[in-house]
Amino acid sequence: MWTMWVLASLVASATLAAGDKDWFQKLVTERYTPAVRAALLPEAKAGSERPFKTEDAQWQYIYSFFRGYLHALEDTHGTMTVGEHGGPLQTGYDAGILYFHHLQSSTNQSFRLTDFGYVPTTAHGTYHWAREESDFQPDGTNENWWVSFQVGVTDRFAAKRSEKEGRLFNIRRPCTFKGFLSPDNVGFTGHMNQYDRDFIVTEIGDIGSPPAEPVNQEIEVKIEEGPTTPRTVPEPARGRADSVR
Repeated sequence: MWTMWVLASLVASATLAAGDKDWFQKLVTERYTPAVRAALLPEAKAGSERPFKTEDAQWQYIYSFFRGYLHALEDTHGTMTVGEHGGPLQTGYDAGILYFHHLQSSTNQSFRLTDFGYVPTTAHGTYHWAREESDFQPDGTNENWWVSFQVGVTDRFAAKRSEKEGRLFNIRRPCTFKGFLSPDNVGFTGHMNQYDRDFIVTEIGDIGSPPAEPVNQEIEVKIEEGPTTPRTVPEPARGRADSVR
């Protein structure tokens, strides 16, 4: 399985803003629709009040609860590690994932990615995957989108192409992706917040051939010049060893 390590949006900013409940409250209010907030906030708030006593910690938990729920809805690989183990950010994130699966099994909740502001998108560009990198550069823009593949997408495409999954994008190549693009007003995202948008890929339309490898110029020059002069091996010097009978 092709594991993608997912870092939550604005992790670095969240670290800087730790202790500022107004900042986290503003994020939850601005990034999620009233319907989403009405459905998730009571559970998130109740969960935050059990282990954490300060409002600062409670709002860190609530913010991460929404992020965890969204990650489960995205149905992508990966985990997130942020903040101290057992702290409000990590605890809230894990609780959000669990709550999503609880609703799925009990009420078949109807939220979709579009309820979170994601837009159905088909995009052409180039993509490269490596450790801590999932970089899609769409044609006609100067943006970089962090790609997360839904579970099974790369497996199925690799099988169809008879290629190894891990070698699909180990070098940058042109491609067409179909999926859901995050809103453009949520700030930077992806590893170390280096990316402009999240792109949840649900289908790989096609991938092009990788660029040709550069020719070894040194070998090419030698071939054009013709064969080289054979190396001369000197005769061994005659010495005492030669006189041994």
